[in-house]
Amino acid sequence: MKVDRLFLLLGLLWLLGGMALGEHMGRTQDHGQMPTHAHMMLVGGVLSILWAMIYRVWSVPLGIIAWIHLIVHQAGAAVMIYALFGLYGEGDPATYGPIAGMSAVAIMLSALIMLIQAFRAKG
Repeated sequence: MKVDRLFLLLGLLWLLGGMALGEHMGRTQDHGQMPTHAHMMLVGGVLSILWAMIYRVWSVPLGIIAWIHLIVHQAGAAVMIYALFGLYGEGDPATYGPIAGMSAVAIMLSALIMLIQAFRAKG
């Protein structure tokens, strides 16, 4: 399977997960995980789908850098969601804060990789 398709499929899974969390919050009237929900939808879902579209529409190379991009982004998103669940689930900020910070750096690195990839695009 190609990187662009994986970004799309994983993005859609993130969106479904975020929607499920949103539905749970609405049903229970407990909106304490709203930041987690937002990051799940935007970082996991929307950015993954955006990366898929950029790879496909602008013929961005799908070589090893694209695979590294996929891994960095998806790992960063997963760790970020884990850390936010901990932070907003009344976990210890001293424990979850640094994890959230490291995951944010991974997501920024993902955006930098996409910028590099965009410069390499043929279209």
